[in-house]
Amino acid sequence: MIIGVIADIHGNLPALEAVLGHMPPVDTLFCAGDLTGYYPYPNEVCEWARTSGAFVVRGNHDAYVLGQLSPDPAKVAAYRTEWIRERMEARHLKWLRSLPVEIRFEWDEHRLTLRHASPWDEETYLYPDSPHLSRIRLGPGEILIVGHTHRPMVRHCGDGMLVNPGSVGQPRDWNPMAAYSLIDTETSSIIHYRVAYDVSALQSRLAQMDWDPGSIAILSRSR
Repeated sequence: MIIGVIADIHGNLPALEAVLGHMPPVDTLFCAGDLTGYYPYPNEVCEWARTSGAFVVRGNHDAYVLGQLSPDPAKVAAYRTEWIRERMEARHLKWLRSLPVEIRFEWDEHRLTLRHASPWDEETYLYPDSPHLSRIRLGPGEILIVGHTHRPMVRHCGDGMLVNPGSVGQPRDWNPMAAYSLIDTETSSIIHYRVAYDVSALQSRLAQMDWDPGSIAILSRSR
């Protein structure tokens, strides 16, 4: 089985379209949350997600928009939480409310869990040096998919694998290209991909909309 994995789209429709155009045919597609937050196309992203057949979990920014989690007040302007909430179509808000925080799958000897941030909440960051990783003990053939850090990662946790595909809409690993991953359950291979899109055109559009300068700048951050 070939599994496509995406996360953290954050209303960045041009990046999502680039990823979908680059991704080869897959047997199933998983999205580890955060369809909303930061950028101005939450309705279009949710429309795609609702009709794509992808398995989707709620992210912390989705929960902020729904009022189910409380964002840091100092960051609300950059998150555009209120702006997004006011412009979300009712049908998309209803769909966001229906999203689970976790989806589990089992087939043959494989087990897979899809969450946004960690096995226990939607806001803990699991970086390669995070002490929280020691809390995760996966069994043989078990895969845990998360997002949230906006950085691709594959990490052994116990006898299984933790996979983070990185971010479609706002990479934070100093590579501005949109990110996704493919998992081959037959060979146990996990491959990260990066896809270029017209970042400067999106930045120009955001500047015209008087967007948060930091949210604009991070889209092209590189070393």
